[in-house]
Amino acid sequence: VHAPQTIVRPPRPSPNAFAFAPLAVAYHQVEVRIEDQAALTSIDQEFVNPSGATLEGTYVFPLPVGAEVEKFSMFIDGKETPAELLDAAKARALYEEIVRQARDPALLEYAGRGLLKARIFPIEPHSRKRVRISYRQILKDDGGLMEYVYPLNTEKFSSAPVGRVSVKV
Repeated sequence: VHAPQTIVRPPRPSPNAFAFAPLAVAYHQVEVRIEDQAALTSIDQEFVNPSGATLEGTYVFPLPVGAEVEKFSMFIDGKETPAELLDAAKARALYEEIVRQARDPALLEYAGRGLLKARIFPIEPHSRKRVRISYRQILKDDGGLMEYVYPLNTEKFSSAPVGRVSVKV
């Protein structure tokens, strides 16, 4: 059983927010390129906020053991904005400052062994938020056979049926 890759809920609801207001997954696209023992996985997901409240979301993704994040980006006003890697304490302080100003930050951090966590704010009412992640991993060679596993479990954490899912290897 694999861990889910998305869990979105507002950790500190505003007075106008619902106590629990999950996002819907509009689409989940995965492209995997495997060459020799190296796998590059690229994920493109778009979420829809069906509520009338502005939400702060938490995006959680289980990374395979030994995987390294190559890229994380979020689309702001239709433009792809890449993440910047910072020291954890500095990143949290910067994120909190930006949230106070109600701008569009995304805090990306490793939340323990093999888990990627991104805090995203604001997710405006009845709007969409798109994220992209890519990571590399070396697949274990077992006598010429290699195994690749992708944790596809999005539907559990969508407030509506997933619009579109595609996996290309």
